[in-house]
Amino acid sequence: MAIKKIERSDFPFQNTSLSNLVREKWKDFPGYEGYYKISNYGRIKTLSRETLMNSPAGGVYMSQEKIRKTKMEIRLNKTVGENLYTVMITLSMNGVHKSFSVPRMVYFVFGEKFDLDDRSTLISYKDGDGRNTHISNLSKKSARELKLRTFELGRAISHLSVLSKPVTQFDANGHPVQVYRSMYEAGKKTGFRGRNIGNVVNGDTHMYKGFFWKLGKHKRKLKLNSISRKSERANIHRSLMKRLGIQRLTKKIPPYLNLSTESMVGELWKDVPDYEGLYKISNLGRVKALQKVSSGKQQKWMPEQIQRIQVDFRTNNKGQEVPGSTFASMAKDRRKKLVSIPRLVYFLFVKKFDLSDTTWRVYYKDGNSLNVVAANLLLKRGVYSILKSDT
Repeated sequence: MAIKKIERSDFPFQNTSLSNLVREKWKDFPGYEGYYKISNYGRIKTLSRETLMNSPAGGVYMSQEKIRKTKMEIRLNKTVGENLYTVMITLSMNGVHKSFSVPRMVYFVFGEKFDLDDRSTLISYKDGDGRNTHISNLSKKSARELKLRTFELGRAISHLSVLSKPVTQFDANGHPVQVYRSMYEAGKKTGFRGRNIGNVVNGDTHMYKGFFWKLGKHKRKLKLNSISRKSERANIHRSLMKRLGIQRLTKKIPPYLNLSTESMVGELWKDVPDYEGLYKISNLGRVKALQKVSSGKQQKWMPEQIQRIQVDFRTNNKGQEVPGSTFASMAKDRRKKLVSIPRLVYFLFVKKFDLSDTTWRVYYKDGNSLNVVAANLLLKRGVYSILKSDT
């Protein structure tokens, strides 16, 4: 969901004018007396004071009073599709920096005192908007009270209501295994935790104990291709781009930087020998890790992704760092291995040869080792110069 851009004038805490707002009151910020004040609107003021100058000559200067800029943390409430806001401030004294929740401090100073270290005591907003940090909009609640309130307002789904509904268990291939009357029953019969099954159902994670779980009664196989990553992944190999000194891409993304799972124009894919079902490689030199369930106790769902290529950088005779051979990391039976990309591209898309024979070397017609498309590759015995005749 897109986050609305907030103008500076929308909320009082964003007002950096030293002029007081209507009926604005100021008090010392606890623990920072003489350094900062906080207002009943949630504004923070740095006080004017003498400050020692960090210079050989020493001396002092008088710092100016000013309103501090705050930071707003934003997260999404998936249940109602709305943004949740928390206004934060970072203060410093004697070189030590510490962050505070502004509404928490406003209530402590202008409402009632409570144990600031007790994280079970929370501050809620009467109008539901965390950007309204005025004391009149704040109330103190226990974590239990606040959770109950969010359930009553329909801003959260009780795990108890979810646990009581039917749930279907699917195997790692997406085939339905069993339907249970509730997650409680599923947990009791399988020995798994019903709450963890609920986490999968709510979309917090993909799998639990090597199984997919879905609310309701289902007989059809899951469409595994539709299971996306939990977090977005960049479509450009930014770290390699930076290493190569590329500031921006003016044309289309070159294959060695392209991490999008969408095939490029003219791109063909084939299974990597000895890694069938795990990895594919294309005639453009891109390596794709296929969707799978990881091995080990966690058994996590791994969506399809393009592997970031690894480059063997070397120093040329001018002392410059230049890219050399390219490799891809592949894993099988919990063992990782770096595999030469140009050798695989030539083997699969140009001509078969003995991959274990290290006397066969791959060279590049244009001299660019990052251009590993099949049409740019040559296979020669031992040391070979592309300047020599190919006859």
